[in-house]
Amino acid sequence: MVNTSVPSYSYEIEPRPSNLGGGWRLRLLEDGAEVGGGVFPADADADPQAGIDWWNGITEAERAHWLAKASSARPRDAWGAHLQQSAHDDALNEAMSWLEARGNQ
Repeated sequence: MVNTSVPSYSYEIEPRPSNLGGGWRLRLLEDGAEVGGGVFPADADADPQAGIDWWNGITEAERAHWLAKASSARPRDAWGAHLQQSAHDDALNEAMSWLEARGNQ
């Protein structure tokens, strides 16, 4: 007998604890079993100069956006929110590429 079942592909993106660098963990799943993935850290303290440079390079509107997203008035928190969003976007892009390569969206 030939098995004609088609594998099911999916993913999960879960938050990572701050003591591990924050950000997100991506799990790539085939038929519910993890077959790959990765971590996408978002540690605002890892490179403080990068945060300063980022803050100095964005517009006032962008600053307002990221401060609101962080629910804070501190640029460091805005940097953290930006890193979290960027890390999540990277994890999601990786998952979508993986699914697309398998013809599953």
